Amino acid sequence: MSGPVVDRRTTMKLLGAAGITSLAGCTGGGGGSGDGNGDGTTGAPSEGQRGGRLSAGWFTGSIDVLDPPFISVGQYFQVAANVFSGLVTLKKDLTIRGDLAKDWEVSDDGSKFTFNLREGVKFHDGSDFTAEDVKYTINRTISEEAPAASKLESLKSLDDDGVVVQDEHTVELNFSEPMAPALIYLTRGPGRAATIVCKNAIEEMGAEAYKAKPVGTGPFKVTEHQIGSGVTLDAFEDYFETDSEGNALPYLDGIDIKPIPEPATLVNALRSGDIDFANLVPLQNVSKVDQANGVEKLDAPGINWYGFAMNQRRDPFGSQKARMGIAKSIDNEAFVDAAYFGNALPDTGPINKATNWVWRDDKPTDQQYDPEAGKRLIKEAGAEGASFHILTDQSSLRGAKAMRQQLNKAGFDVNIEQVTSSTYWERYETGDYDTTISGSVGDPDPDQSLWNFYRKPDDGGVWNWVNFENQKAHDLLAKQRTALDREERKQVLQELEDHLIKQVPHAYLMHQDDIAAKRSSVKGFTHIPFMRNFHTTWVEG
Repeated sequence: MSGPVVDRRTTMKLLGAAGITSLAGCTGGGGGSGDGNGDGTTGAPSEGQRGGRLSAGWFTGSIDVLDPPFISVGQYFQVAANVFSGLVTLKKDLTIRGDLAKDWEVSDDGSKFTFNLREGVKFHDGSDFTAEDVKYTINRTISEEAPAASKLESLKSLDDDGVVVQDEHTVELNFSEPMAPALIYLTRGPGRAATIVCKNAIEEMGAEAYKAKPVGTGPFKVTEHQIGSGVTLDAFEDYFETDSEGNALPYLDGIDIKPIPEPATLVNALRSGDIDFANLVPLQNVSKVDQANGVEKLDAPGINWYGFAMNQRRDPFGSQKARMGIAKSIDNEAFVDAAYFGNALPDTGPINKATNWVWRDDKPTDQQYDPEAGKRLIKEAGAEGASFHILTDQSSLRGAKAMRQQLNKAGFDVNIEQVTSSTYWERYETGDYDTTISGSVGDPDPDQSLWNFYRKPDDGGVWNWVNFENQKAHDLLAKQRTALDREERKQVLQELEDHLIKQVPHAYLMHQDDIAAKRSSVKGFTHIPFMRNFHTTWVEG
């Protein structure tokens, strides 16, 4: 984008602080072009190739919530991102481009953002998109205390001009202090605050119905959603984006998405052609995908972290010494080999290698595998022979089994409690568990993967389901947000990571590769890490 129109220097500073090195070029039609298709194809389909439906399998037991600020499960947002738009969005190289905003300005101190919005944009119900919808979206997110609200903690209150509608197509956001990752949070993504919702539809349908069958401005509209059975998306004929040749997007007539929680079933459906696309490849089946005729593996760096989550409100996990003993009893490399077939990077900290501006190979070794030291710490904590459960669903069962094997070897009495996907998330979010394997997904900035997890549970830590309360971590998270100089922010983030490693809110395990797959007949799909956007996709033959 050319945006900001006036103060490009400050925007570049903000992007630099967030580790994003450039702004994407403004494409008059709306950015459908320029991303590269990620599958070797270029250009657009011929007239005869447009249309048709994509059949997609989602590696989960169900798709429950599609209302953006209330989504805490990454796979749900991979669907919702095809239904909604943000003020800005990400390209394949994680540079920023405009989405509903055509350009923007940023004040010298990085606290005020003024967005010039596209005109003529429609919601799926036919209502017009205006600056009032931006204000409504943000106000709703904050007033209803949705998980995404914590991302806007430093936004001034609406009564204090936090969001100012200048006219129908100009909106101003005012923060109380500089906000380094602000533009990242205004993209489409899970738990992000400016994925624009439709006030008219929410008021007519009611909030609960909207969570299942929402209305957005994206390339596809939800025409059917049976929780546990699937989601039907149909092309939105009034979608605002075009390709580089001025052709209307999306190319597809629609997408039929079916949850498939069994790994073998998902991969066999892809190999046989029963589905055209798998949003995730079960890692034990990656080799089968590699060897299958007519199937292509899609691989991108993982912008995530996973750890062994220990509920600190249950014994013995309230003890930092016990948690460290458990962390040192886990052989991360053996765990990755057993649970993920080597398709992950073992690590003892949460900052991933894809965010290379802040990544380090030489992280503190406190959580490094050392079974003798682990036994000593566990004994000192009085946690020898502790009995507990690992909560899991079908999709994570292999990891739970690999973890149980290691911890039983370390002298614990560990059992697995397998539940459905919906029950898993309900129990995890309400603290009804002992331990589980979980983490952060789809986060191109470290703030996204740390803020909601490690702020105090009653002060921004809406995903702090391990119940970790630590003032230093809380303060460092706030400090890194205001650092507009990338080197300064890097130092704060690394100090924060050092502290988290020592305090062990999670026993950090690895960063999982982002692996999807498609039939060779599927063209035009751009594999942005974590995202599954189909607006430029078509199916040959």
